[in-house]
Amino acid sequence: LVDQNIDNAEFNIEDMCKDVGMSVVQLYRKVKALTGLAPKEYLRIARLKLADNLLATTKLNISEIAYKCGFSSPNYFSKCYKNYYGCTPKSNRVN
Repeated sequence: LVDQNIDNAEFNIEDMCKDVGMSVVQLYRKVKALTGLAPKEYLRIARLKLADNLLATTKLNISEIAYKCGFSSPNYFSKCYKNYYGCTPKSNRVN
């Protein structure tokens, strides 16, 4: 479900709950038990991992990668990327 909607910036936890037929509380408990992460964190990390792969394998610019991975703002994407990986997307780009 996350992979199917990874590029959709509008996809959120409420949409995920509707699609799997669970309440927000049930989904939170289930995802937390399986991954150790809150659903929102899990979705953000999945998007960041896709972005990291795209940085390594494509020539897309940072903004294009941000939008392709479901981030609505390149600035927010860069902030999340730096918090997760410890470096900026630009500095992590494989040339």
